[in-house]
Amino acid sequence: MTRVTDRLDHTALRHVDAAFVENQWMYDHLADYMPPDEVIFAPPGVNVEFFTPGVPPSQGDHILSVGRFEDPRKNVTLLFEAYAALRAQTESVPPLVLAGRSAPTEADWAQAEALGVRDAVTFRENVSQDELAHLYRTAALYVVSSDEEGLGLTILEAMASGCPVVSTACGGPSTTVLDGETGRLVPVGDVEAIADAMADVIGDPERADAMGRRGRERAEEHFSMEATGQRFLDVYDRLLGVES
Repeated sequence: MTRVTDRLDHTALRHVDAAFVENQWMYDHLADYMPPDEVIFAPPGVNVEFFTPGVPPSQGDHILSVGRFEDPRKNVTLLFEAYAALRAQTESVPPLVLAGRSAPTEADWAQAEALGVRDAVTFRENVSQDELAHLYRTAALYVVSSDEEGLGLTILEAMASGCPVVSTACGGPSTTVLDGETGRLVPVGDVEAIADAMADVIGDPERADAMGRRGRERAEEHFSMEATGQRFLDVYDRLLGVES
């Protein structure tokens, strides 16, 4: 059945005037089935007027991750394992703060307990937008441990807030994060790679602050609501024959 629906999808793509995609993987995939200039990279935008920098990352007082942590695709146990490895190799590691709509499962918390990090991890459920923005602004680092992400809107929120990002290269993050410039990308499922990347960022205050500034610039230039919205408008104008 999947093969049938895939064929229908690919046939339909040959008859559309434009297809909008939100990450590089989707762009590359669709470009195999339709003219590349009809595939438009147009991710959802982030409100760079609301999500703004606060303290420099070198002065941040926590490591942050945001998501639906009961979802196994978020792989929060990997985050706990990497955080434990970070604490084992680095002194003065900030506490880990999780924020989102759903908490880790009891089994996940049991794993954190077994790793000896449970007391250093807090979860904040259904935080307000204002509180979420404050968590980004006061974070030393933003971490994504997912096995897959379509884009990773929280990464854009962190970047807009001037926070460096460490993420698995699980799809969308490879589109948003510039490895070595706005943060670090590591292989999916690699505990030591995530721990080493976190240590690399928080262990070099000047580099962390520079990554935060570059992330903010990238969010403003490429992922603001104005920048992403304009991509849609430009395509609509072209299709409708509207002269700019």
